[in-house]
Amino acid sequence: MILEKNMLWIKTFFGILFQTSLLGIFLYLPALTLNWSDAFLFLSIHFLITTLASAYLLIIKPASIEARMNYNSEAQPKEDRLATALMLSAIIVGLSLAPIDIFHLNLSSSFEGIIKNIGLGVYTIGMLLVMASMNANEFAETTVNIQEERGQRVIDTGIYSMVRHPMYTGFIFFIAGVNIWLGTYLSLILSLIFLAIALRSRIIIEEKTLLNDLEGYEAYCKKVKARLIPYLF
Repeated sequence: MILEKNMLWIKTFFGILFQTSLLGIFLYLPALTLNWSDAFLFLSIHFLITTLASAYLLIIKPASIEARMNYNSEAQPKEDRLATALMLSAIIVGLSLAPIDIFHLNLSSSFEGIIKNIGLGVYTIGMLLVMASMNANEFAETTVNIQEERGQRVIDTGIYSMVRHPMYTGFIFFIAGVNIWLGTYLSLILSLIFLAIALRSRIIIEEKTLLNDLEGYEAYCKKVKARLIPYLF
């Protein structure tokens, strides 16, 4: 038991290192330069926030971390694989557009002053929403499937009492915040368009599965009508 817990901590830490390294690649590779202090600051803050939040979840609700690490490609429908690939592509594009416009295209202006600093706040809100979602929903896997072996049930408390997909709301804040802090007006607009298309596809597939196979989800949809933004959408 202790060995399993230690392994989960180790896997989580190396997962955070790997994720932060990927973010660095998606930012620095398109820039074709390492002389970008704003990106380094963002990656440092991301690593710190993710490490602290993951440590909290590992102590309070380790099942949520285990669920996110559980990737069962055999149980994942083909259409969900495509939707997942589209969403990951949207996140990559959302990160890469900033350095492409700043260092190469120069099609629009960068954010400056207090607006630029607000970007870090928007990003932080996004990360908090993602972590709050994981804290509330221990069944939040990366794939769309019903976890019958774990007794999956509808989660309608906490942040899930306001919107049905709070983690995706967090992704929106994440991409918006990164592009306000690091990018330009053009990269912000285009990245959010790409992400909106990807999220729409993923939500349609996810809710179709949940409505068909998870008892009580239809009643939950009637109770909580907002998918991403309370009282709006």
